[in-house]
Parts: sequence; C-alpha cells; structure tokens
Amino acid sequence: MSFFSADDHVPEPADLEGALAARGQSTLTAAAGQVSVALDAAWRADVFETLLSEAGLDPVRSEADPAGRCTVSTARSAELAPVVRRWRRGAVSAVPENWTPSAGALRVWFLTAGQIAPGGVIELGIDAGTEHHAPRRDALRSALVRVGIKSTFVGSKGGGPLLRLGTARARARLAENLGAAPAGIPEDCWPV
Repeated sequence: MSFFSADDHVPEPADLEGALAARGQSTLTAAAGQVSVALDAAWRADVFETLLSEAGLDPVRSEADPAGRCTVSTARSAELAPVVRRWRRGAVSAVPENWTPSAGALRVWFLTAGQIAPGGVIELGIDAGTEHHAPRRDALRSALVRVGIKSTFVGSKGGGPLLRLGTARARARLAENLGAAPAGIPEDCWPV
C-alpha cells in the first residue's frame, strides 16, 4: 500500500529529494538552498514549473535549445536548505543514509528523469557523474526496495546510468505511488 494517496498530495519542498535522486544539482549557503534540473523536453519543464509553484518555490527556466531541452531551477529558498543539506556529504551530493522516498519524491524523480521504454519497462535516470556511480546506485536501489520497488542498475553501455524496473510488480508499485499523471503530460509518458 502507498503511504498516502499520491493523487491527494500537495507538492512540498521535500519532494525535490526526487530531483536530487535523479539528475538534479543543488547549491547551498548558510541560509538557503537551490535545486536545478536539466530536462530533456518542454512538457517536463512545464509540469515541473507548475509543481514548484504549487510547492511555494519560485521556478526559473532557462531558454530552451532547439530540441526543447532546458534547465529549471528554484530560486534560493530557506525552505530548501534542510533538503539540500540532507543530500550533501561535504561539497558532494550523496543519498541520505536509509533514505525512503515519499510518493511526492518518486513523482518528481519520474517527472524529471523517468521514462517508459519499449515493452513497458520503466527507467529512472540517475546522476551520470562517474564518482557517484557505485555508492549512489546502491543507495538508490536500497531506497526503492524500502518502498517495495525492485530495480536493476544499467550502466552507460546500456543507455544509463539508470535504474530499470523490469518486473510487472515493480512497475505496478511505482505507478501506485505516482498516482494519476499531472496535467500536461503526454499520453503514454506516465505509468498507470
């Protein structure tokens, strides 16, 4: 069972842990945090901006390239400082020990770096920085297991780095946590 109904969830700053689990970057000062995510499609940017606004975070969007890729960032926010701080080990991004992703964080993770591959397999992108691979992938796989989702790591030779949800049970569990697709997501781009 889900921790709560994803469809009833009001976005909150802590949901951006999903962006940090994926490919999001962060900055931190003593009083404020900021999260930025490079997105590969205009629809992702549109929906992510809406989610940030609903969470009370001011979105800032870079100009898109001809393929529609852009970066969406939050303004610096005191509300994001504890979130970013949890995802830091010194100056390096790291998955918090025993992190258990909420339904909101899973929604942001899929929105910013997830896709449905041919055959219905779901792929969740993770940071491509080679220094993060082994510890990061293991921590993220363990985090997904804590919410009942098994995954397999796929490296760069297989189109990654990403975590692949190949079983029907794992895909159903993720879909249950994600809930209904937010407005603006193209058909067949959100797990059901």
